Amino acid sequence: MENNRKIAVLLRQIAALLEEQGVAFKPAAYRHAAKVLDELERDVSSFKDLKELEALPGIGESIAKKIQEYLKTKSIAALDKLLGMQEGIPPALMEVEGLGPKRARQLQSALGIQTVADLIKAAEQGKLNGLPGFSETMQAKLLTNAKRVKERVRRFMRAEVKDDVAALIKKIRGVGGVERCAVAGSFRREKETVGDLDVLVVTKSAQKVSDAIAKLSIVRDVVAHGGKKLSFDLKSGLRVDIRFVARDQWGAALLYFTGSKEHNIALRKKAIQHGWKLNEYGLFSGQKIIASREEEDIYKALGHPYVEPQQRTEVLS
Repeated sequence: MENNRKIAVLLRQIAALLEEQGVAFKPAAYRHAAKVLDELERDVSSFKDLKELEALPGIGESIAKKIQEYLKTKSIAALDKLLGMQEGIPPALMEVEGLGPKRARQLQSALGIQTVADLIKAAEQGKLNGLPGFSETMQAKLLTNAKRVKERVRRFMRAEVKDDVAALIKKIRGVGGVERCAVAGSFRREKETVGDLDVLVVTKSAQKVSDAIAKLSIVRDVVAHGGKKLSFDLKSGLRVDIRFVARDQWGAALLYFTGSKEHNIALRKKAIQHGWKLNEYGLFSGQKIIASREEEDIYKALGHPYVEPQQRTEVLS
């Protein structure tokens, strides 16, 4: 969910800048909203309007509008304005978790650090340790977080991560209680590059299975851990989002999280033509479930041949 993560980073930047100005309450609200986006089970771009975004916990009208603004323009004017008011703060450094405006300004002033790459180089050379307020532990933490910034914006070649993905899926299927497991998203659609990995798991013991997966040796840096979603990085830096879904909703969830977004929209339009509704939980006529257990069931109900994942574009005949 690249949009969710990118917007969450920007909301945390706004929080840090407001906090430095002494603004009360708002920083906490922005950080909470960022956490909500990190843990959200669907991409914010799939929300049809402002009202849907505001229904999310901790997302008020102001933050919802900023989310929509980013989706349209890839920037947030309020953040740009805040950055413009802060002399000596390299904007790029504000993407590093744990590096607030004061420390960023200090690094720029003392060491001429302007970019994330500058920070990584300086930390690897031990130049941060010894600066006022920068311990060896702080230097190591900032180095780790700076490297994660590079990973967040990186897209991995499918061939590069294919073996890691296969190993992960094999390990997950070996966890007791896992009934079904499959990769969705752009990896399943066999795109040349992947930004993150979506994995669906069916189990009757979601929290127990989530705990077991989080302890696997292949897992690094768990960022969201619960009975509905588990998010972590592989050692390569590839972010993995695991969603625990109900057995009878497997097909609908796999279809939705495989995408593409355009293909999903086209399918939803087909459903609307029948007077139905299609989402990640199933194909519905009012409250009645028409199809949800397998992808093939949904295509059949919509009167359309099954479409292989790699062919799922917006075009439907």
